[in-house]
Amino acid sequence: MRRILITGASRGLGLEMARLYSARSETIVFAACRVPDRAAALEALCREHPDRVVAVSLDVVNADSVESAIRIVRERADGLDILLNNAGVYPGSVSAPVKATREIGSLRADAMLEVFRVNAVAPVVVAQACVGLLRRGREPRIVNVSSDAGSLENCKGGGAYSYAASKAALNMMTRCLAADLRQYGIVVASVHPGFVRTDMGGPEAPLAPSDTLPSLLRVIDELRLEDSGCFRNWDGAVIPW
Repeated sequence: MRRILITGASRGLGLEMARLYSARSETIVFAACRVPDRAAALEALCREHPDRVVAVSLDVVNADSVESAIRIVRERADGLDILLNNAGVYPGSVSAPVKATREIGSLRADAMLEVFRVNAVAPVVVAQACVGLLRRGREPRIVNVSSDAGSLENCKGGGAYSYAASKAALNMMTRCLAADLRQYGIVVASVHPGFVRTDMGGPEAPLAPSDTLPSLLRVIDELRLEDSGCFRNWDGAVIPW
């Protein structure tokens, strides 16, 4: 049985990844989000696969919630094969962003720090809580859902200060985790799922989740220890730091 924990699984990419993984036999998905009881689509997925999709309450920025969620996983599984750190924020939306996190002249430290807290710090805290389970997994891996917006080399314009910088910080967290966890055989990677039509990406995004996620899951499946610390696009291409 392959055991997978996905954060931010109530909607968007997280929910679609939970659906794709739940369609695979011999797989149990721990689908985590802040309030599962209010996530109708996730509840429906759990009813469809009652033995293989488990909704888990998890607020990634709350230490007690992280501890409680990992305890639930331990009750159902003696190890973890994949941690998908998908939970993240883009205040407002791509088409209607919150100026306090994005526009010079309107930036506010508290608003910016909250983006970093969710997008860069929380994934490492969740990963840290999962290390014991991952060490007992089969070909274990941590996959941090980043963005090509976090590529320093590809940055050609301004704006998006908080989101882009938080994803660049997440990429550094990936590199640090990869170095620290290599001794346990745990692969760590950052991935870009594409600019996809979700609540975050908005209706004008050029890609549907079905355009990128099947390929992204194949990329995740093919990760090996020699790839640890990499930054990959949904189609497997290497993204420059």
